[in-house]
Parts: sequence; structure tokens; C-alpha cells
Amino acid sequence: MPLAFFLNLLLALAGPPQASTISLYLSVEEGDKLIGGLTEKNFRLYEDGRPVAFRLEPPETPMLVTLLVERSRSSWFYQNDLDAAVHAFLDAAPEGHWYSLVTFSHGLEVAVDFTRQVGELRAAYSGLGPPMWQDIDTYDAIYDTLEKLELLGGRRVLIFIGSGLDTLSGRTLADVQRKIESVNVTVFAAGAGSSLRGLYEPYLETTARMDLLQAEAFLNMLARKSGGQAWFPKFETAYRDIARAVFTTLENQYRLVYETSLPRDRKFHRLRVEAFQITDDKRRDFRVRVREGWRR
Repeated sequence: MPLAFFLNLLLALAGPPQASTISLYLSVEEGDKLIGGLTEKNFRLYEDGRPVAFRLEPPETPMLVTLLVERSRSSWFYQNDLDAAVHAFLDAAPEGHWYSLVTFSHGLEVAVDFTRQVGELRAAYSGLGPPMWQDIDTYDAIYDTLEKLELLGGRRVLIFIGSGLDTLSGRTLADVQRKIESVNVTVFAAGAGSSLRGLYEPYLETTARMDLLQAEAFLNMLARKSGGQAWFPKFETAYRDIARAVFTTLENQYRLVYETSLPRDRKFHRLRVEAFQITDDKRRDFRVRVREGWRR
């Protein structure tokens, strides 16, 4: 008998796809302004182009927020960026949530596991010794962190602080992309070293310039896929505004809860959310920052 027959038989025996409940987080914007106060009637949700019923619920709280920080001997020339970003996020972190601090070079180091005491993260970061490794294994670090967060429930946020460069990872960019497409974690990225990049890029060889462009594209991909955002500041002082923007965004997100029956076929299925208001029969559309879809 042909192979297609056996595949169809297996699918029939397995029965219809099992529905699962998903919390979809998103922010609604008009220009630089976050839009609040919308209700269910102001949203439309689509999976693979098909409308999906949903309900609007309060965000899950407390959040689980992980700061993943590059810490390598190779990053010494933008270490001030890394330090400024970490302190800015710790200063801006609102109370009442769970925070963890993880550093990486060649492998992950959990400096502080989840705690509600932000001061523990600040003390741990200040007490870190000099990095031992030259490598910047960004792909491995992000993949492994997402894999650990995948095991936890609730609302999960990853704040990445680093250059986005990768030197010796076993995982590939494609591996990380598939992982972020399958894990319900929102990623915000603060790109370090952007000011030096602007200063020295004209003098770099083509290969080095391409590496920098790929690093920036990689962080943008993580943010876009997960419904987060990436920044590449030119000045250290900008990290304070970035940190405030991240937590303000998180405090003003909407949570759409819905049942999905997407097949677990390991394919990527696209999401689309519309947000709008209708006044005097005129529709006013907003920009929605939401993950691109799911790989199941």
C-alpha cells in the first residue's frame, strides 16, 4: 500500500487536533503612544487567515522576567554599555514580579534564580568576577534560556542585553528562530556596542560589517517573532529610557485568551490581530505589536 495511505490512517487514529488554551500578549500603539482602554469589540484575531473567537482577560501576574546578559572577555570594549543597561533595567523594574539574572559567554551562569528582591540581582551583578571566556555564544544562550522558560507557567519575559554577535554556538540562527516561534515568551533586546559600531564601521572589513548587520537582524527577529521590541542606542544614557519603555509596555499590554486547534505539524502558523475603534461610522486602526505566529 502507498505511504500516503498509512499516513492518513495514522491521522485518523489520532483523531482531531486537541484544542489548547493560549494567552496572547500584545500592545496597541498609535505613533509613540500606547493605547489603553480597549475592549473585546475593538479586536479581531486570525490564525492562518481564519477568524478565531477569544476573550479579553487581565494579564497574568506576577510576571517571570529573566535578564540575559552577555559577559565575555571579548565584550570589554562595550562593557560600559552592558553595565549601563543592566543597572537601568534593575532601576526601572517594578516591584511584585519575579526576576532572575543569567549571564553567558561559553555556557550559561545563573547569577540569581527567580526572586522578588531586585536588590539581589543588583548585588550579584556588582559582585561578578572577570569573565573567563573569549566566546560569545549568543545563539546557545538564548536557545537554552527559552528552553528553561518553556517549562514554567504564567507570563514570561526575556530581556536580552548584549551585542547579538555569535562566535562558537552549537545552535544555529535557524534553531533559535524555530524555538522562539514555538515558545510563548516575549523578548525585548537592548543591543550593546551600537555607538562603537557607528564609530568604527567605516573602517571594518566586509566580513566584520556583515557580522554586525546579522547581529542586529537577529535581535530584531527575536523581537518581531515574539511580539517584543529591539533597540540599538547610540548613547549609554539611552538605556534608562529603553528600560522604562519596556516596563511601561508590559504594564499596558492586553491579554487575549483563546482556544487553538492548530495541528502539531511543526509548521509555522501565522497570527494576525487587528485593533481599532469605530466612531461615527469611521474606523480608526491602530498598530498592534504581537508575535507573528506559532510553530506547533
